[in-house]
This record gives sequence, C-alpha cells and structure tokens, in this order.
Amino acid sequence: MQKSLSVPYRGATIRGTVYLPEGGARHPTVLMLHSFTGNRIETGFLFVEIGRDLARRGIAAVTFDFRNSGESDGLFEHTLPSDQLADALHMAAWLRAQPFADCRRLAVLGYSLGGLIAACLCGRLDVFRTMVLFAPTTVDNLCRFAGEPPGPQQVIIGPHVLHPDFFSDLRTLDPLSDCRRSRASALLVQGAHDKVVPPHVSDAYREAVNDAGRAPTQVALIEEADHRFNGPAQRALAVAETGKWLERVLDLGRSRKNRKLPGRAADGGHQELA
Repeated sequence: MQKSLSVPYRGATIRGTVYLPEGGARHPTVLMLHSFTGNRIETGFLFVEIGRDLARRGIAAVTFDFRNSGESDGLFEHTLPSDQLADALHMAAWLRAQPFADCRRLAVLGYSLGGLIAACLCGRLDVFRTMVLFAPTTVDNLCRFAGEPPGPQQVIIGPHVLHPDFFSDLRTLDPLSDCRRSRASALLVQGAHDKVVPPHVSDAYREAVNDAGRAPTQVALIEEADHRFNGPAQRALAVAETGKWLERVLDLGRSRKNRKLPGRAADGGHQELA
C-alpha cells in the first residue's frame, strides 16, 4: 500500500509518501531524505523503487519533500541546509508517533545532500539503528560541486537559484563530527564512477563511523555506477544491497510477532495521513 502524507510545520505543509508492507503490524521503518535539488521520487524513480522493494521485504518507508522542494510548500530559492535538517528532525518526531512504525527498529536513508542531513540527524537524535548513505556529500565537496562563489554572487544550478546564504548556512553543519557522536551503524552505497561525490568522499564517512568505535560500517561500491546510479544493473544492485542490509540490521524476523494496527484501511487504496 502507498499512502499520501501531509504534515504541517512552521506554517507550511510537508508532503510525502508512505510505503507500507502487507499485514496490520508495526513494521521496522526507514525515513528517506532526498538529494540536493531532488525530491521524494528521485531521479529515475530511485526512491520509489527503494520504497516498494522495502515494503515487499516487510519494511515500511517514508519519503517526503523538504520544504521548498518537490510538492511541499515553498520555493527552492529559499532552501537552506539547516532548514532541511529541521524538517528531518520534525519528520522523525512525526514518524515515531505513527501506529505503523516500530520505534525500536528505525533507520534513516539519505542521498547526496540528504546523506549529509541524515548523518547530522543521527548525531542529534539517538533513535536510529542504522543510516544508509547513498553517495553522501560533505560540506567541502558540495561547495566544490555547487560552485561556491568567492563573494556575494548569485549561484544558479540548472533551473535552480540558490539562497544567498546557502553556503554560509551549510558551513554551520558538521556531518562527520555528528557521525562520530552517533551510535548508528552505516551502509555506504557508492558509485565507483561518481564524479559529483567521488568515492573518497564516502570514505570520510566510513572513517568517521569507524572512529566512533561503536557500530559497524559496510561499503557497497557499485561498479560502473555514477552519482545517479544510472543503468538497470547498477540500480538493481544498489536497491538490493540496501534491502539486504536493512533486513539484517532491523531484525526483520521479529515483524510478524508485532501487534495489529487499529483502523487500517481494508481496501488497500490511496489514503492520506495527518
């Protein structure tokens, strides 16, 4: 089942999608954070594929558009990374109040800038067993890619105009230090041919989690994959590695023992969550 979600926050509405497994139980659940200039669908429907694959495995997934992106309220030119982190914190609190989510078995998945936000989230909120980071960027790498100007110049990326304070705001975040504070394990999914977030950038996250010495890391290096994981074989492998990792870390075998949900729609149709 797929359901629409609509969550109020700071005078705006965050919109998204919930992918639910069959059966009226509390499920291990993954909160998914999209990329820079992306949305909850993601390029080539990547997040749709992941959400549906997880639901087939018995894991619920929640995807949403950050404010100022996708179908959520606002304009992209107002986007600030610290606001995206605030959105992620708000959605994590929303998720923990949902009757379908097993709050003892939560994970966060972030892609590119979403991976940076996921790392910061885990450093601030000790509720996630694991983080899955798809080509996670760092502050310095994103500034390089986005073309941080030497002065107060306007930056345009494709159809998108960046907030004049985007880079100074980004530099208030320190995802690698947050990884060192977190107790969450990590799966790093990285394209070997990624030029936007090269493999050595993911290595910095692996080293940060390992430095903490509290949780394991695993790297899934996808040969011939670029930043968008283009190519059917590369995409399928990235989705499969994600599902296998989450099945194991979230102890999927316990799902069938959880109690049933009250009031679930019987027709399996499209339903909006408040």
